[in-house]
Amino acid sequence: MVGGGTLLGTRMPPRTDRRDDPPALRRRPHPVPLVLALITLKLLLARVLMFGWPTPGMVLTDLASAAVLVGLVGLVAHGVTTSTALWALNSGVSIFLASIVVYYSYFQTLPTFTALHEADQADDVRSSIAELLDAHLLLFFADLPVAAVAAWFLLGERWLPPRPIDLPSRLRILGALVLIGTSATAAVIDANADVRNEQYRAEELGVIGYELDALLRSWQPPPRLDLATAYDQVAALKSGNHTTITDPSDARGFGAAAGKNLIMVQMESLQQWVLGLEVAGQEVTPHLNDLARSSYSFPHHYQQVGRGNSVDAEFATNTSIYPVGETPMSTAYGDRELPSLPKLLRSRGYTSETFNVNWAEFWDHDKLFAAVGFDQWHEKDYFPGPDFNVWGASDDVLYARGLYRLLQLRAEGAPFYAQLVTASGHGPFDVPDHLVGLDLPDELRGTLVGAYLQAQNYADRALGTFIRGLKQTGLWEDSLFVVYGDHAGLNTEDTVEDVRRLVPDYDFGRRFNTALLFHVPGQVPSVETQVAGQLDILPTVANLLGVSLAEERFVAFGVDLLNTDRHALSVPYHAPTGTFVNDEVMFSPGRGFADGRAARLDDGEQTSIDGLRDDYDYVLDLIDLSRAYVESLPRR
Repeated sequence: MVGGGTLLGTRMPPRTDRRDDPPALRRRPHPVPLVLALITLKLLLARVLMFGWPTPGMVLTDLASAAVLVGLVGLVAHGVTTSTALWALNSGVSIFLASIVVYYSYFQTLPTFTALHEADQADDVRSSIAELLDAHLLLFFADLPVAAVAAWFLLGERWLPPRPIDLPSRLRILGALVLIGTSATAAVIDANADVRNEQYRAEELGVIGYELDALLRSWQPPPRLDLATAYDQVAALKSGNHTTITDPSDARGFGAAAGKNLIMVQMESLQQWVLGLEVAGQEVTPHLNDLARSSYSFPHHYQQVGRGNSVDAEFATNTSIYPVGETPMSTAYGDRELPSLPKLLRSRGYTSETFNVNWAEFWDHDKLFAAVGFDQWHEKDYFPGPDFNVWGASDDVLYARGLYRLLQLRAEGAPFYAQLVTASGHGPFDVPDHLVGLDLPDELRGTLVGAYLQAQNYADRALGTFIRGLKQTGLWEDSLFVVYGDHAGLNTEDTVEDVRRLVPDYDFGRRFNTALLFHVPGQVPSVETQVAGQLDILPTVANLLGVSLAEERFVAFGVDLLNTDRHALSVPYHAPTGTFVNDEVMFSPGRGFADGRAARLDDGEQTSIDGLRDDYDYVLDLIDLSRAYVESLPRR
């Protein structure tokens, strides 16, 4: 051995400090598995927040949906853009699912792509949306800050890009995700194709599957009906469920208000349980209580609105046609020739006008007004004055301007039909201090139920002022006066406990129970115990005004409440399709009728579903016939 050699005669490299060794380079993990896991977890989180804990089959359904999304994005994006596209997908899914949960909190149903029609209304409802925001929504975004920090760290010079995958492998792996996920989703959709209960389908299909199912259903041709035989078909279907007296000489109340003006007031969010209610010795609705004591009062009246809520209530009361549910009727059918109450009365010399404190373009009201044939409509700029919500003028201003116009119409000499649509009872129920009328107990102060009571108390006082004005001007004795609630005001289950402090037997299903009163000058007042719906308002009004729908062959999907022995009616959209009420119970379906449940109307207690199958089949057939009818109406 010589010099610095080794036994093998090879020179050893000079020794260096280990701290000078170059760092080991690692490859960043591929984003597909991580994003797939995160999206699956978020889909499951949405399920838990809306429906409760999922079954193992539901977990697999959401995994299949996530696989389709990740696989498709991974196939479209390639190379350095793949990671960016997948993380953008993850962020988009977070926003989408948070929006879905907020929507469900209000409507108790999942939105579909048709809800995009109302996206431009979001600014007008921002105060109501704010009430639905919950800290749980932040869970959808909890991974995003962590991902941002991890991305900053992994993009350092110590990390190499993910190991490249050759094109055949990439197509094979991601294509398998798409194929397996699509096949599994298609199988679940097919297994639930005949289920009418949207909530059941939503739980079985998951959010993504439900949206795909809605898209596929929208491609099906709409049902059609021969308009020449429509009246006979509807009459035949009804005759199998109930009996209505149509002979004017035998019909109760026929023509009791013949020749009178018609004034209909649609009261925002007026639920029946507040009528007659006292809180700390104070009547919440003293003027409505007085009106009920001198009117036909229907304490079992139920909303029948779809996604359009208030505008759907205006549609239902003026046409007696079921809202389709997934799209506001003003948007979907505002271009049709709608048979309606204004047109029915026009041939008898009536003029018709509607008063709405928002802009007519809001929720496509202007299309509805034209379609049903109002001679004139009054919108936001007709009501200058104070307001305390985004919808428009407060009820006091609406009634004052409305009364002024009604006096002008009377001076013109012809009978009139006027519909006044209030807004002050709308959420979030922020009544200004100087208009607060109730001294609430401590347990209700600062609660949504307490705010709701204050709003309805203010709305009642404004209505009382309007009624006094009608009496002082002589219009009261010359008018048929109708008041009804458009839809529920308290739409979330967390309000039930506070309501039960006041109404012990209240349950969440009773939110659909809204007020309905008909006042005929000189009538003998009565409390009508049968079930009623918004579609029944037109036939009942027609009877009182002396208009025979049978002689007119007017197609109405509601009934004349004063001359019908009993009937069943659907509560659409906000409850699963197939939900109905009759004079005794509210029925809610499961997958179908056999696994449905019934609760008594008087106390909310569960009861047997025996004997209810005929009513269930009837309301489904009536909804289908109504849909076919409105789809078949000619365009204007």
